Amino acid sequence: MFDVLLFDGGTLRLSEEFALGQRELRRRIRADRWWHAGPDNRPILPAHFLKFCHADRVLVILDPAVLVADNLIDELLGLTPGGQVACALPADPRTAGAVAVDYASRPGFDRHVARRARLPAAAPYAGHSPWLYMITLAALRQIVADDATINWERIPESLGSRTLLAQRTFIHSWSSYQQNTRAEMLDLLPAGTNSLLDVGGGEGGFAAAFVERFGGQATVAELNPAAGERAKARGLTVHCGPFEQLPHIAFFDCIAFLDVLEHLADPLAALLKAHSLLKPGGHVLLAVPNVGHWSVVQDLLQGEFDYQPVGILCVGHLRFFTRRGLEKLIEDAGFQVARWRDCPSPLPGNFQALLDQAAAFQQTVDFQSLATDSFHALIKAR
Repeated sequence: MFDVLLFDGGTLRLSEEFALGQRELRRRIRADRWWHAGPDNRPILPAHFLKFCHADRVLVILDPAVLVADNLIDELLGLTPGGQVACALPADPRTAGAVAVDYASRPGFDRHVARRARLPAAAPYAGHSPWLYMITLAALRQIVADDATINWERIPESLGSRTLLAQRTFIHSWSSYQQNTRAEMLDLLPAGTNSLLDVGGGEGGFAAAFVERFGGQATVAELNPAAGERAKARGLTVHCGPFEQLPHIAFFDCIAFLDVLEHLADPLAALLKAHSLLKPGGHVLLAVPNVGHWSVVQDLLQGEFDYQPVGILCVGHLRFFTRRGLEKLIEDAGFQVARWRDCPSPLPGNFQALLDQAAAFQQTVDFQSLATDSFHALIKAR
């Protein structure tokens, strides 16, 4: 019925998160055949692909780091029977329309998709960069006949009104996982911070943002060799290997663990190591997800605790924290809090109704925790 052309996952492809994401994709997408366009077989242009693919349609996954709805294939197949509609792509957070994007877990994502059932099946395609789309091979052959050099990214837009947006299905990309600059964290740093070590710094986005704003020196400690190479290409110093093995050859004004502590088997040992690498008066910068967030609590009440490639229940998380648990860890490591910021995530109306019922049974509810998805902290050695 249809084949899949899956593009390479870049620096994410070696991660545990990416491996889970690929298993989830294959669980929800039952194709006749999967084709892979990775580092060893690029570039693969549509003209070349047509020599080998003989299916009626092809699902092109340009961004493999995506969560997809269970109804994805049914909705895309329903819109591409041939004729006037040749290509369809799912809605995503950029094109969510009237249905609010309020999910923070896989069950929440599924509930969002269910609410989309009230929307019209299709809407015009607005020309945004595609992450995933389905196209008939007949249409693909016509396009290639007109332009043998066209690439996959340009195809949906090239079809004009023959491309539609499938509004009742949805995808969510997490491909920027190792690329984020996390610029909002820079506001917590004190003036005079001249040297930074970013632990688990990925491709160096945050370290580069630090250099741009503070004009100091930045080092990235990163396990992923491919991500480390991209950080080096930005002119950053990179230690490729476990942070715990970083030699004492430099000392830093600040060491950052941005969504990293929860991935470590021994967060206390990591903070003690950081303590030993700080200059006098130095700080550690933390960003840690809150397991007490309403999305996790709601899922638990419904018997759900499913690991995902991204989010609070990321498959790579080995440790989970509430505010009190994180504060105890900070104290045990010999630090004190200099600045603290709860990152708000308002409670949805249906969950608020559930809490009202709990109140009727005189249960103590920490509303602040429920409405916080992560903690940001600047801590200082005592």
